[in-house]
Amino acid sequence: MFKLISNTLNNFRGSVSLLAIEKLEGGSYNVDSIIKAIQTFSNWALRVGIAAAGVSLIVGFILYAVVDVDQKQRVKQRIIQTMFGIVGIILAISIVNLIIDLF
Repeated sequence: MFKLISNTLNNFRGSVSLLAIEKLEGGSYNVDSIIKAIQTFSNWALRVGIAAAGVSLIVGFILYAVVDVDQKQRVKQRIIQTMFGIVGIILAISIVNLIIDLF
């Protein structure tokens, strides 16, 4: 199965390279500079997102330790949602990097 996926991606990569654009019209930007800008932005977003999620997790754990029994389930749910957010950030950046690697 993995070999089939690998072959499909290699075939897709070959077809994408046929459609590659060397220079954009109307400016001095080329595809490489735009890809570099996207990579810089995605790295920045990853750092900021993980830092914000880390702060949110710390606050969530502190709240979980100090709230009464009635609110523990709500705080626990917030911690779980934060962890899903971290996974979502990592997956989004991975997809962006995968698409950039195809070009």
